Amino acid sequence: MFTAIQKHLRDFIAIIVLMVLAVLISAFILSNQRFYLPGWVPFIGTDFFQLKGEFQTAQSVMPGQGQTVDIAGVPVGDVKKVELKNGRAIVSMSIRQKYAPMIKKDAFMLLRPKTGLNDMIIELTPGSANAARVPDGYTVPIRSTLPNVNLDEFFAALDNDTRDYLTLLLQGGGKGLGGQGRGLSSVLRRFEPTNRDIERITSQVSLRRKNLAHLIHNFQLVATELGRHDKELSRWVDSSSAVFQSFANQEKNLRETIRLLPPALRATNKALVSGNKVATDLGPAARSLLPGAKAFPSAMRKSQAFFRAAVPPVKNQIRPFARDVQPTIKALKPANRDLAKLTPDLSKSFGVLNTFLNEWAYNPPGNDESFLFYTIWGVHIAASAFSTQDAHGPTRRGLIMTTCRSLGVLENVRKTDRQLSTILDLLNPPSQAQACPGGRG
Repeated sequence: MFTAIQKHLRDFIAIIVLMVLAVLISAFILSNQRFYLPGWVPFIGTDFFQLKGEFQTAQSVMPGQGQTVDIAGVPVGDVKKVELKNGRAIVSMSIRQKYAPMIKKDAFMLLRPKTGLNDMIIELTPGSANAARVPDGYTVPIRSTLPNVNLDEFFAALDNDTRDYLTLLLQGGGKGLGGQGRGLSSVLRRFEPTNRDIERITSQVSLRRKNLAHLIHNFQLVATELGRHDKELSRWVDSSSAVFQSFANQEKNLRETIRLLPPALRATNKALVSGNKVATDLGPAARSLLPGAKAFPSAMRKSQAFFRAAVPPVKNQIRPFARDVQPTIKALKPANRDLAKLTPDLSKSFGVLNTFLNEWAYNPPGNDESFLFYTIWGVHIAASAFSTQDAHGPTRRGLIMTTCRSLGVLENVRKTDRQLSTILDLLNPPSQAQACPGGRG
């Protein structure tokens, strides 16, 4: 035998390979035909767990006919047994073990036909993620299952008049829709945007339902926690009452504050607008300062030598001088206070004086000269008026022009008023007879 194998080794290996491929292909075909090997078989074995469903009726459910259990259209198990218990149909199912974690105790089952010949499947809704996982052999109660409803059962629930009306409706609908396939198709296509919006609405409603459930759960937690701290809650209510009483006592002040709030908000709005303008101008200004800021570190490093050289004079000269000057500064403090009181008046006086000096020295355009020009001439003329002197000092020169009639008036004044007579004697004017021999003025 071994000699024959050695002679035909290649053929023997080919036969072995073909046998292995045949086994694998057979296992694949059988697995897709829902023929499963026990879980202890390596690679191709499958583990199952048992799940039962309680239905009002199991019409057309026949084990062994390849009827499946689907989740979202994906087969996850098979129907294995149907039995009657307490007037209800109990359907036993074998579910693959890898789908066991997703099936919860609030799962829902629906019997529905896969074909027009009532080839049934069980549509399984796994349940919510927060619910508990079902154990092996768990029975889904009848409240969470629905059987298949036949069309004759639907019509049997209607009375004769309703059946007649429904017949007329269907006949009229058939006549109205006859030959209108394209138009009906276009009309249905126009419903697509509406369907998209309805889908968004339903998705938001579904999300709202989840949010409401979460909100109710949180309210329950809050109520439970408040029930545990009733004493603290009572103290909080008493404290809140005292606070609200304080608010009530300050009602007038609160009203006044609320009345003043709109002007304050308007002023704040103006300030914010001005701040916005400042911020708008601040950006370019900050960018303009960037070169200076970049040069600042190097300038500071170069200034270190100057600062080091300035330390000895400040320490040895300026600080001793500052200590010696302190008594003098303390003595000058009262005078400075008095001077500070006079400073506003002095500022005003010097301002007026500055205006006067500006007007005095202003030289207008053209041939006119400033007041300062004529002041200099006035000083020159005044100096020439005192250019003569005698033993008593400088004597002012002058020329007095008068008339004969004025000299007569002066003589009459001299006779009537003694004080003016003394002044006229010091003036020593000529008499009317001397100045006007002919008596003419």
